[in-house]
Amino acid sequence: MCRRLSAGPRFRIKPVTTLPFDAVVLHSWPMRAKRALAATVALVGIVPALVGCVSVQGCPGWAAYETPNDAADSADAVVIGRVIEKVSTTDFNGAGANVWSVDVAEWRKGDGPQRIEVLSPPSACGPGTDPYLGEEDPLETGSRQGPSALFLVGDERDWRTISPVQGLVELTPDEQIPATWPAP
Repeated sequence: MCRRLSAGPRFRIKPVTTLPFDAVVLHSWPMRAKRALAATVALVGIVPALVGCVSVQGCPGWAAYETPNDAADSADAVVIGRVIEKVSTTDFNGAGANVWSVDVAEWRKGDGPQRIEVLSPPSACGPGTDPYLGEEDPLETGSRQGPSALFLVGDERDWRTISPVQGLVELTPDEQIPATWPAP
């Protein structure tokens, strides 16, 4: 493209290139470097497109609470009660999860009925995995112990414990939430 300036000689206006380097420099590169550059450019263009086509569901990350009171502070609801029986099994993050009925003696945080169903989230996720990683479901353990505090998230139609391992703690003999987690 040429342009005539009124008071001077003709100037050649160089088109603007979108490449970040001069084509002369690229021409002098060895063939191996050109191929590496072409492969890099292709990967930079293709990988994001492929990633957009893949749907990966990861396992949730569970918070760890230093004390039962920390778990109670983070929970939507805290109930004092007894785990009665397993009522069903459902899918949670691709793994089987047990649902338990709980007789509620007291709502320490939140409110609701005297009997609720609570999902016990598995420690693992995905099909074909042992949902509780070879351990017993914590609410199954709770069904054989005395009154317990359950730290719940959700709402009255869909309760679950706050985490797979810190969602339930047996009360002290004076029926208080213990200050520390029991030793494993």
